[in-house]
Amino acid sequence: MSNSKDIKDEANLPPDYYTCKASLAFDQWVGCLSVGKQLSSYYRYGEKTSCSKYWKKLKLCMKVKVRSEEAGNELMREFRQQEEQKQKAQPNVLDVWTVRE
Repeated sequence: MSNSKDIKDEANLPPDYYTCKASLAFDQWVGCLSVGKQLSSYYRYGEKTSCSKYWKKLKLCMKVKVRSEEAGNELMREFRQQEEQKQKAQPNVLDVWTVRE
């Protein structure tokens, strides 16, 4: 039953959801490393921004590019699932408010 739910959810995804563009990942990584971004982060939060998530995505894109299409899609599927799990584990607005009875 959960398998049909997964198929239904995947039908609503954009066609390029499981693709990875190395040029975009590179631009994001370089943008994170830029002086302006780092100064802004240091001013706001008192520490420099960690660009490790952008570096990991760039490495993933490069791995996807050298593998077969099926293996690349599987890598991207695993990456997206991990990212969704991380996002669900983070606090959200529902954690702030208490339900009234």
